[in-house]
Amino acid sequence: MTPYEQARAHLANHRAADMADYLDTRLHMSHYDESTFARSLLLVSELHGMSLVAHACGLDSDAMRRQLNGTRPLYFDSVLGVTRALGIQLRLEASA
Repeated sequence: MTPYEQARAHLANHRAADMADYLDTRLHMSHYDESTFARSLLLVSELHGMSLVAHACGLDSDAMRRQLNGTRPLYFDSVLGVTRALGIQLRLEASA
């Protein structure tokens, strides 16, 4: 791997970690609901590149935006597709 490729991979890992932290923080907020989570996914998807995220989910950009902005139902397989496209994963933990 060239130094350029290493730097690019490091940057991608850092961005994925930042997105995961952002979403995790939002999920731990009180009164956080499905539509708010969807809008948070929309924001990070836009920052990452909506066309890349939508393609990974098997949708076009407009359909992906409609799901994430609340005008269409958000399906769990779409949530998983978005997280995979962003290079992050969902994790479950026991409540404290």
